[in-house]
Amino acid sequence: MNIQSPQDLLAHELQSIVDAETQASQALRAMGGEMRDPELGGLLERRLMQGEALLDGVKQCLKQMGGDGGGAPNQAARALIEQGRDLLGQVQGEELKRVVAIAAVQKLEHYCIAVWGEVRALAEEVGETELAELMSGALDEGKTLDSDLTDLAEGEINPEAIERAAGAPGEERSFGDSEERASPTS
Repeated sequence: MNIQSPQDLLAHELQSIVDAETQASQALRAMGGEMRDPELGGLLERRLMQGEALLDGVKQCLKQMGGDGGGAPNQAARALIEQGRDLLGQVQGEELKRVVAIAAVQKLEHYCIAVWGEVRALAEEVGETELAELMSGALDEGKTLDSDLTDLAEGEINPEAIERAAGAPGEERSFGDSEERASPTS
């Protein structure tokens, strides 16, 4: 696609959002099946529903602009999802998996927030009010989800993982501590 106008750029970005949301949906479904935490599962489910609604709205806006839903693979979203998937595969223990899952979702959400903000600003400038409103809603939902994930991580998930890693409540370990430590050499 040759991008020669702000409308062309919007169409390209919308196609990229379609690909990102499609990838995110698949990843969130897989991740949700692995998580045994009802609150985290509920947040992932909420993001799935928000993503589906956004996808429908983006496709409708693309259609009104004369574009289609394909043609712009989103490599950034793909890389973030793959990075999260790889790390989840390396992590041992449910508590730590939840920490990684939240971080992976937040990384992708932060990327999405940046793109939605870009599209909203450009849509406002060129008079695409319906699209600007759609992106404003996505931004609000994304920021709320991010905040809710942070609250869950800081209030429950991270402390549980740290407590589990320490072995017992009240027992602290420093970053880098391990079961077997090499003796220092002089």
